[in-house]
Amino acid sequence: MKALLLIVHGSRKASSTAEIATLAKKVAAMPSSFEHVRHCFLELATPKMASSIDELTQLGCNDITLMPYFLAEGSHVADDLPKLLSQAQHNHPTIHFTLMEHFGASQKMPSWILEYVNQS
Repeated sequence: MKALLLIVHGSRKASSTAEIATLAKKVAAMPSSFEHVRHCFLELATPKMASSIDELTQLGCNDITLMPYFLAEGSHVADDLPKLLSQAQHNHPTIHFTLMEHFGASQKMPSWILEYVNQS
């Protein structure tokens, strides 16, 4: 069973965490190969990555795609995520994890920016 986990920095602002939860729900409602879509935060908010992975494995997910919802490759993307992934692999050795490049690295980003700006 496949799952998608959106990984976000996190904020103390409740409206920000609610916005991410809503985004994950919208993604989950779209047709895809993922049976489950969840979100998590690296800091300042919950759920954290480890608890979201635990939840997904308890649901029977054995293939989890980790999507860093970050525009740039800062220390969280470059350093923290590989460490957290290593810990997840240690804790769940039978699960297949795929860590994608951060969102901002998408080759489609320039087109998305222009599309968004031109809609204004």
